[in-house]
Amino acid sequence: MTDATDDVYRLAEMTWEEVEAAIETTRTLLLPVGSTEQHGTHMPLGVDVFMPEAICERVAAATGCLLAPPIWYGVSPHHTFKPGTFTVESETFQRYVRDVCVSAGEWGVENVLLVNGHYLVQDPELEVVVRELTTDHGLRAFHVPLVSVFEDVATATRTSEVSFHAAEFETSLMLAVAPDLVDLEAAEAVDPPDDAVPLTDYDAYGDNRVGWALSPGRMDALTHTGSLGDPTAATEANGRALVEAAVENVVTLVDALADTRA
Repeated sequence: MTDATDDVYRLAEMTWEEVEAAIETTRTLLLPVGSTEQHGTHMPLGVDVFMPEAICERVAAATGCLLAPPIWYGVSPHHTFKPGTFTVESETFQRYVRDVCVSAGEWGVENVLLVNGHYLVQDPELEVVVRELTTDHGLRAFHVPLVSVFEDVATATRTSEVSFHAAEFETSLMLAVAPDLVDLEAAEAVDPPDDAVPLTDYDAYGDNRVGWALSPGRMDALTHTGSLGDPTAATEANGRALVEAAVENVVTLVDALADTRA
């Protein structure tokens, strides 16, 4: 139970009476969505949840909107070549996330932000969920991939040419929000191959103009560490800048939703 002097926004720590009172002042819910999957030899399995949850905590503290417990399991079949990775079927994931949001709508939530730390890979699933929540369930739903809301800062501060998985961006962000979980001494740069076909690229902001995917066997052939890119280029300062940009952008959306509430 939350202390009466604390900000009340973490749903898992609230009573139903506190939720009932909070719904009188906000109808917006942040739902961190990630995955539990390998992130190289220098970071833990929970990176894709730790990142969006940390950003959502800051947004909720700034705006007073509600923060749901995160979705820990996602669509990660290509990472099963390393132990510790969990994955669920695309349809299972979509139904689960949708049902979580629909249940929130039943007790008063009107706006849902799916803040996605497993960006790029499960973007297609969350786009489908957003459409279903909007057209079939009367919610205002938004897919918020972190790679989009910190893009300007990421492209301005990057020093490595490739940041694909557990590389510069994710490692920097983790250094800012959970430095005790990062072992930079174990980090190793892994260059991608030169055989990417046209309109695809092994970079978060590369020439990715068509949909494509990786199999576990292909990932295993690409990287012996599990990461792809250069995590040694990461810095805490750049991570803080990524966090600040993401929080600022999401706060802007949450405030706009509050201003347009009927």
